[in-house]
Amino acid sequence: TRMQRTRCGLIALLLLGTAGCHRRAPSADPVPLRIARDAARFEIESVDDSTARFRSFEARWIHPGMTVYAVDPTRRDALVARLRIVGADSAGWHALVTSQVTRVTTEHFLLAVQPATPWYRARRFWTGAVVGSVIGAAAAVVAKQ
Repeated sequence: TRMQRTRCGLIALLLLGTAGCHRRAPSADPVPLRIARDAARFEIESVDDSTARFRSFEARWIHPGMTVYAVDPTRRDALVARLRIVGADSAGWHALVTSQVTRVTTEHFLLAVQPATPWYRARRFWTGAVVGSVIGAAAAVVAKQ
């Protein structure tokens, strides 16, 4: 009836209106509370006053502006410092120390978290789109007969 439709519409508006109220506002520099277990680990080759140099080898997703973390493996990967990658040359990447607990040395390692792949670049999305299209087309052909 009309009363039920009105009631359902009001409930839907109420739910849509409050859907965004519980989201956390994005910060300018999102910092994870914990470094992911599958973070890539890089050996620090040299350390200057405020920079560290390392090689990324096969990790092609490293780019300037990323935040990496220096950890101490002798203290169960305790956080030593945060660094921001500033550039690269033929010897490897350069990272600038932005904050530190203790001095960064070559005995420490850098951990970098691989950025999430956007949905439109994920192979899983495109596989699902193709398989879904084929199933939908087959269902349409069968339904016409």
